[in-house]
Amino acid sequence: MIEWFARNHVAANLLMVGILITGLITINRDVALELMPDFNLDTITINTVLPGGNPRSIEETITSRVEEAIADIEGIEKVTSRSSEGISSVFAQVEAGYDNQAILSDVKIRVDALNTLPLDAERPVIQLAEVPIQVIGLAIYGDEVTYDTLFQVAADAREALLQVNGVTQVGPLQAPRREMHIEVAPETLEQYNLTLANIGRAIQRNAVDISAGNLQTRDGDILVRTNGQAFYAKDFEKIPVARSDDRVVYLKDIATIRDGYELRQVETTYNDEQAITFEVYRVGKQNTIELSQKTKKFIAEYEKNLPTGVKFGTYGETAKVVEDRLNTLIQSAFYGGILVMILLAVFLRPAVAFWVGIGIPVCFLGSFAMMPLFGLTLNMITMFAFLIVLGIVVDDAIVTGENIYRHQRLGMDPAEAAIFGTKEVAVPVTFGVITTMVAFAPLLTVEGQLANFAKQIPLIVIPVLAFSLIESKLILPAHMSSIKARDEDKITGFSKWQQNFSRKFEQSIITVYKPFLKRCVSNKTVTLVSAICIFAVTITIVSTGWLKASFFPQFEDDAVFVQLSMPSTTGYETTKANVDHITDTARELSKEFINPETGESLFKYYVSVAGLTFGPTGITFGTNKGVAIIEVASSEERPADFSISQVRERLREEVGDIPGAEKLSYASSFGNFGLPISIAIYGKDDERITLAVEKIREYLRVYPGVFDIQDNYTSGKEQLQLELRPLSDSLGLSLADVSLQVREAVYGFEAQRIQRGYDELKVMVRYPLENRSSMTDIGNMPINISTTNRTIPLSQLVDLSASVSPTAIYRDRQRHTVTVSADVDTTLYDVNVIRNDLKEFLEPLFAAEPSLDFNLDGQAETQQETNESFMLGFIAVIVMIYALLAIPFKSFTQPFIVMSIIPLAIVGSVVGHLIMDVQFSMLSVMGILALTGIVVNDSLVLVDYINQERARGKPIMDAILTAGEVRFRPVMLTSLTTFVGLMPLMFSSNLQAQALIPMAVSLGYGILFATVITLVVVPVNYLIFHQVGLRWNGIDEEESERRFIHNASVSTK
Repeated sequence: MIEWFARNHVAANLLMVGILITGLITINRDVALELMPDFNLDTITINTVLPGGNPRSIEETITSRVEEAIADIEGIEKVTSRSSEGISSVFAQVEAGYDNQAILSDVKIRVDALNTLPLDAERPVIQLAEVPIQVIGLAIYGDEVTYDTLFQVAADAREALLQVNGVTQVGPLQAPRREMHIEVAPETLEQYNLTLANIGRAIQRNAVDISAGNLQTRDGDILVRTNGQAFYAKDFEKIPVARSDDRVVYLKDIATIRDGYELRQVETTYNDEQAITFEVYRVGKQNTIELSQKTKKFIAEYEKNLPTGVKFGTYGETAKVVEDRLNTLIQSAFYGGILVMILLAVFLRPAVAFWVGIGIPVCFLGSFAMMPLFGLTLNMITMFAFLIVLGIVVDDAIVTGENIYRHQRLGMDPAEAAIFGTKEVAVPVTFGVITTMVAFAPLLTVEGQLANFAKQIPLIVIPVLAFSLIESKLILPAHMSSIKARDEDKITGFSKWQQNFSRKFEQSIITVYKPFLKRCVSNKTVTLVSAICIFAVTITIVSTGWLKASFFPQFEDDAVFVQLSMPSTTGYETTKANVDHITDTARELSKEFINPETGESLFKYYVSVAGLTFGPTGITFGTNKGVAIIEVASSEERPADFSISQVRERLREEVGDIPGAEKLSYASSFGNFGLPISIAIYGKDDERITLAVEKIREYLRVYPGVFDIQDNYTSGKEQLQLELRPLSDSLGLSLADVSLQVREAVYGFEAQRIQRGYDELKVMVRYPLENRSSMTDIGNMPINISTTNRTIPLSQLVDLSASVSPTAIYRDRQRHTVTVSADVDTTLYDVNVIRNDLKEFLEPLFAAEPSLDFNLDGQAETQQETNESFMLGFIAVIVMIYALLAIPFKSFTQPFIVMSIIPLAIVGSVVGHLIMDVQFSMLSVMGILALTGIVVNDSLVLVDYINQERARGKPIMDAILTAGEVRFRPVMLTSLTTFVGLMPLMFSSNLQAQALIPMAVSLGYGILFATVITLVVVPVNYLIFHQVGLRWNGIDEEESERRFIHNASVSTK
């Protein structure tokens, strides 16, 4: 096939053009553009709402029962939960290797079979957890209009936006939901001998649409139907609820009826004005940038008709972030490609360099064509994968092209040289590419949250390398065969300079490298011991902590997120004042961060929300919760040395301590897989847990680089407990009877739910606020006695006592758990060192508390899972590379010669991190894992050529020196192209690229260092293995050489 394509230029060019066109069509039509790859959380959520329920009762009546029902399902790794006010949330983590949909089906069957859940609990909502991909956030804001007007404008805008072609998913309004409030005073109920439940059932009977069937007539069927459903306050006013003095009493006669909002205090501000927000999300293959443009076009048109005083604002526009981040990587790839082409043109004839370089777009576009098959999108990780493979992809083309060029210079016919040169290196080049593929393959098996990132890289790299084999074996020989011999006396310009450079370079190989190699081989023991010492020093550097490490580098965001939690007894106004203090401080701080070119502040907007916080288990509501978001200009609109972390730390300093705050955290990055420090404490003794939590917090405060120390344990809210008096028993009242009437009065009786447009409204019947705002009101609440048809105040029927109930109860594997967590400045401390110190502190602490237990979870747990995956992957890579090398060499020992380069290539990676002052992270480990397959390529080519020279009858020393001389240029060139291809990223000052640099450093410096080792240590090891083999078999070396040369000359004849 090589020969056929080399002689058939039309077929080769058609193949090349076909790949290019297919790739271009695919990337424009079928590849979505986004910031980061979609997250697959492998988690099933079971959310059950119990209106008005407190965390303790929800845990006992819902959460524990759901956990018990699903805990033993095969394929569920662990079950965690959160019981909070009004809702139970259970999270089932699916074990790797199991089908999510199958497990989801099993969970639904188990939960649906539960018949012990409270009757007033809503049906559990069971689904796979998803992370929606936000494209842009919209804020409808303004202080000059009422909240009702703002809400209506926001609701209408959301509905209109959903009608825009291409906009598929728009999130709900981030505001309390609308409700129909029907409030009846207790004295009015007594007057008409009614209960709230009576009124609720009257609504259910009268406000309803009912089909009465079909009336069959001669002229056809007529549908008989009642249209009595009430939708607005005026509709509910007409509902009859009782009769008095022979007249009908309507709802309007006894109740206040109005459109209102949920009994939940949540207030959002946008640039200090009241606001309602909602988000637009990307779905499937939608393009983030196009979707953002459509949304902004809609805003521009829609805001022309907004009421006076209402404004449109945007926030969290990821399209701009996508453009900025991808442009950074595209620029790095572009400049890297230019450097690769320059390098090829310097060392090879320009025509050869051109045809070798043309393989880059062919291979890249071929991989683009494969992306939809693997469900990939164009994002930071896939772009990074293309950048990684930029210098590697031409390795086989360089070796093949250089070998063809060498034979052409020796006078062989161009077409014959193309065929012979390609075939001569086909085996080592092919197996070299396969070993590189194998090195990246273990990233496909990584488990845990990191898998979402890791799997993207091999799914790009492996197809690129596969297309590189096609290009170098079928397309390149056809192009090389068309290169004509040039008259060296007539060439001018760059070609002349390149020819002179090439001659001087080849001369330096003979005069400098070859004598140096001869000395190293002659002093093989010294050379080998020196290499071992270098490796030992590197191991010492890593093990002693000189090289700072972190689990995963953080990607800088364009905003600072501040989350505040006050004690649960804190009032809403106090929380709102504290949140306002944060945003006011940020506004003052904006004067420090000015764009030197425009003179404008780098701060774009300020969003604050009082009444909730965001967390890994979802939104938590409460009057003691608050969030502030400060977004800054995009990376292209701010100075190169500006870092969002600077804003975060200055804001932390200026805000200072907020009195009484239980949690005050600042975040300005994403992709960190949880906080670096996270300790889960298990137990039921609240007092002992409180003491343990405080001791851990005190211990962590000792470290200056540890900040945002927090825990999810709260002392709880004050609650009223009811205990029946004997009078209740004598009247036939149960605790459930009494509690239900109290709940209806305070929380409300849900009469029905109605659909108005896109909104579902609850119709709630309850007491007016003035009758349910104090303990006295509760005590005076009349309780209806059905047997006597009269009412008695609650205080006569029950004893009321105050107690404390936690605002949320967390469980892990059916055990109560409290988590203490903290962030770490990894520039000051190695997280692993802190974790080891912490473990030594915790073990004796919990040994003295047998009722408590602990576990390091969060990022530490993810890191352990990932480390185990990588260790297994590394072992698998080594075994597979050995097998792939043993096959072409037909030897059990020569693969060890080739693989001897791997430990010393790791040395280069470590040294690179020290030179670049880059933290060693999991991306660094990924780079080293890939490095193991890449560095053996040059060793493979070198050892293969030594074998070829030996087969031609050369003594071993001559074969080694000749192979070093002939293969010096391709070995050095393949390494340099990889290094220079990564240089723009490695040396980038752009803060957006910093998180990706560790892997580039591992690959770039590892390969660069491996070049020197390959050209020196591999020949030395070849000789050592040869001599050890002779001695092992008791063969004299000189006699062996004479026999070998004799046999080779005979076989040649």
